[in-house]
Amino acid sequence: MCLTMVKGNAQTYGYDDYVRFPTMDLYDPSVMNMAVRAQAEMAARRQQYMDFCANQAIEAKREGRWNDVIKFSNDALEVGGYDVFYLFRGTAYEELGYYKYALEDYKRAKKAGFSEAANAYNALKAKMKEMKKKK
Repeated sequence: MCLTMVKGNAQTYGYDDYVRFPTMDLYDPSVMNMAVRAQAEMAARRQQYMDFCANQAIEAKREGRWNDVIKFSNDALEVGGYDVFYLFRGTAYEELGYYKYALEDYKRAKKAGFSEAANAYNALKAKMKEMKKKK
């Protein structure tokens, strides 16, 4: 068994979870700049991924691949995507016959201010009423 000992010059405070190493100052401008750059790069990657998901969802919607529309809309919404993805996903759910989920997504998109979602919501409600009458 090998045991390695490392000596560090650290200043420990009264509680265990805060240790300050003299070589790393969190207020050092270079460290702060590095953190800001990392956040900007992460935001750029997130935006790039949302754009990719939007393009894929639009293409899948155009081709009638409704499961792919749901997949890309879910991915974009997980990353913090735009509310228009609720409209995309609601349309896909409606086409697949999942009316309850479609209504929920149309309602969310309607709250965000999409008039298309309000129209789709009302049309789906009327369609569901007609289906109940026929039974």
